[in-house]
Amino acid sequence: MYGISLKEILESEELKGVKVVAGSKGLDRIVVNVNIMEVPDIEKWVKAGELLLTTGYAIKDDKDALERLIPLLNSKRLAGLGIKPKRYLTGYTDEMIRTAESLGFPIIEFPQHMSYSDLIQPILGYITNRQAEVLRKIGDANTRLMDIMVNYNDLNKVVHTVEELIGNPVEIDDADNNPLATSITEEGKERINEAKKNNEEIIPIKLPIIALNNTLGYLKCYELNGRISKTDMLTLERATVIIALEFLHQEKIKGIARHYKDQFLIELTSGSITDVKQIIQRARQLNWDLEQEYAILILDCNMNSYEVSGINNYQEFLNKMYDIASSAIEAFEKKPIMGIAGANILMLLPVKKLCMFYAKESGEALIKFGNYLSKEYTKLKIDTLVNIGIGRSYGNPAELYKSFNEAKKALKISKAMYSKKNVMYYEDLGIFQLFQELNSDGMSFVDNIISPIAEYDERKDSRLMETLEEYFKSNGNIKQVAQKMYIHYNTAIYRMDQIQKLLKVDLSNPDEKLNVEIALKLKHYLDL
Repeated sequence: MYGISLKEILESEELKGVKVVAGSKGLDRIVVNVNIMEVPDIEKWVKAGELLLTTGYAIKDDKDALERLIPLLNSKRLAGLGIKPKRYLTGYTDEMIRTAESLGFPIIEFPQHMSYSDLIQPILGYITNRQAEVLRKIGDANTRLMDIMVNYNDLNKVVHTVEELIGNPVEIDDADNNPLATSITEEGKERINEAKKNNEEIIPIKLPIIALNNTLGYLKCYELNGRISKTDMLTLERATVIIALEFLHQEKIKGIARHYKDQFLIELTSGSITDVKQIIQRARQLNWDLEQEYAILILDCNMNSYEVSGINNYQEFLNKMYDIASSAIEAFEKKPIMGIAGANILMLLPVKKLCMFYAKESGEALIKFGNYLSKEYTKLKIDTLVNIGIGRSYGNPAELYKSFNEAKKALKISKAMYSKKNVMYYEDLGIFQLFQELNSDGMSFVDNIISPIAEYDERKDSRLMETLEEYFKSNGNIKQVAQKMYIHYNTAIYRMDQIQKLLKVDLSNPDEKLNVEIALKLKHYLDL
């Protein structure tokens, strides 16, 4: 409920003759209703924001009642106490005045000739008028802002209109706190910076812009020209709703554009389009330049854990990953060629531009960019390692499907590897390139070597497979195996002896050790 300050009420013509006895510092308290005290236990019947009127009849026989009453009413957050003295109350005690002054709790006195109705009717009239005025202002603000969004779709017009409505500059930021529109003048910015230097930072009122349970951005208001009122806050809240509609509209347009781009990328990387002229023409319609040498990078976003601050669901997480990749490549390509396919992000890397920055040799430049992108994702503090696969570069856009298949294979090997090498370039796969051509003999090879341990673990509920994996991760260092698995050194030795007996191998023999390691890597590869 909206109200009017006690000061404004006392300045009205109808209430001339009413005087302030004590607590004048609290005259800015807002009155939302009027109540009358006719019972001693008044605390049960009063509410915050009320102006309480009394003749003192209910407490006329209790000399200390008024002194107790003031702290009580203040604790209930009443707007003030109006007293008609002399009939039942002879006056005010010094203690009562001191208490009211210290609490800033107004005590007002109205003349003998005034009845309750003389006071109540005008006060309720002011409250009703103020409520109507607030509703009118909010309605006017809503109409003006909606008109701008419907006819102009201009966030700059929105911030300047909001400033006109509330008397203070505002700014619209995206979800990452990057400014999108502001009404803050250069003079205003100087005032904000000067306050910072003097350790008197002007902290803005910050309201989230929310739609579909997602925070799309923020509306900030800087109180440079005065304090924000309750009505101003309601205007700001209404503005966030209207801005959210515009954000959703823009997101919808982006979503449609991204869908067409994603669809074209899927067709391009599948090899279903073979006509070079057609490829280049369709790319131009999307403002993409495919008349240069590209290599394809695939980023795996199928994370088991995506608990990132400010992100509520997997789609938001995927969009965040996309935005980071986009920012990384925009340093080399103003209009990056990239898209989303399932849980993967696809990027066409401009090889010659990367070579100018990272390294002369294309393979090295591609790997360095992949490592840079991987480091950018570590800033999100994701528990799961980000895996990246990169294919070779091709100058003919009709051959980019080859780079895609190579990147896909490199990604799969990257995920199968249990080392920290999460960025894989196709030409660096070495022996692992053979994995793609794995036939039934290869699968039998894996099964014959690994199955005895898998069967033993299932039967005995043991951890021999995990121990073997840790053995290769630790380059055969038993002490490290024990430390990483939190087991005793002798336990680790015992398990390795069991593994060698079950597999009928001697891991000190380089050939037998290589067979087991390759079989284990193949198992990871087949499990993906």
